[in-house]
Amino acid sequence: MKGKILVTDSLFILPEHEKQLTDAGYEIERLDTPTATEEQLIEHLPGKVGYILGGIEKVTDRAVDAADQLKAIIFTGADWRNFIPGHERATERGIAIANTPGANAYAVAEYTATLILAMVWNIFELDRTGQTKFQTTNSLNQLTVGIIGMGTIGSRVACILKALGAKEILYYSREQKPQVEKETSARFVTMEELLEQSDIVTLHASKEAGTGFIGKNQLAKMKDGSVLVNCGFTGGVDADSLYAELQTGRIRAAQDDPVDDRFKTLPLSVWFSSNSHTAYNTHEANRTASDMAIKSLLALLETGSDEYRVN
Repeated sequence: MKGKILVTDSLFILPEHEKQLTDAGYEIERLDTPTATEEQLIEHLPGKVGYILGGIEKVTDRAVDAADQLKAIIFTGADWRNFIPGHERATERGIAIANTPGANAYAVAEYTATLILAMVWNIFELDRTGQTKFQTTNSLNQLTVGIIGMGTIGSRVACILKALGAKEILYYSREQKPQVEKETSARFVTMEELLEQSDIVTLHASKEAGTGFIGKNQLAKMKDGSVLVNCGFTGGVDADSLYAELQTGRIRAAQDDPVDDRFKTLPLSVWFSSNSHTAYNTHEANRTASDMAIKSLLALLETGSDEYRVN
C-alpha cells in the first residue's frame, strides 16, 4: 500500500473514482460529513498522504499541523482559499494544494439564469407562496443585465443570457475580455456604470474581491426596481446594507445561500435564498469535479506536479 487518503463528505468521489485510487495502491478513509470540525480533521488527518476536501469544512493551521504525512490537498471546487485558511501553513510544510476550476461553472451559470428569470417574472409572488394572482412583468429582452466578474462562470452566464435574448449585457471585471465580447456582445463598463444602468445585477467575482465589496454605496447606485442576484461567494454583499435596502422595497434580491433570520421576515417577492449553497450541485458537475480531483491527487502524489496546483 502506498498510503492512506482521507475523503470528506459523500457528494464527490464516486465508486469508480475510489477504484482508481485503490487500483493505484492507496487505501481510502471516508469521513462522511460535509461539515467536519477542526477537531475531527485533527483526529483523521494523521497518517494520510492525500486529502480530498469534499465538504465545506475549513482546513486550519492546526489541522494542517496535525497532518504528519500529508503530501496533497485537493479541493473539489474553485474557491480553495475560503476553505483552506491554513494554505500558507500547508505551503510552508511542502503540502501541495490543487482545486477543480470550472467543474461546476455551467451548473452555477444555469442556476443564476434560473434565479434571474424567477425574479423577473416574480414567480414567488405569483404562485401559492405569494398573494398576487395577476401581474404584468417585463421580459428579459426588455432588460439590461450587468455581470460583475467575467471569469469562467460569468462568461457562461453571459452566453446563456444572450441565448435567452437579454436586451443588453454589461460587465465589469479586472480585465477586459475581448473573446467574451465577441461571443456575447457584452460591453465592458465601470462598476458605477454597471450599477446605474442595469435592471439586473449578478455577482460572480472571486473571493479576492473581499467580504462586503458590494455595500451601502454600491447598492445605493442600483436602479429603482432592479434585482440583485448573488451566486458568488458568501459575504460578497454586506448583509446589513442589503437588508436596509430590501426593507425599503426599492430593489429586490436573490442569493444562493441564506444570510440571517432578519431576511426570513421579507416576502419572497423581495428576497429569495437557497437553504444552503446548491448552485454547483448537479450530477454532471459533481462527476466532473470528482474526475478532476482524482487526476490531480494521483499526479501530485506521484510527481508533485499538476496543472491545477495552486501553491
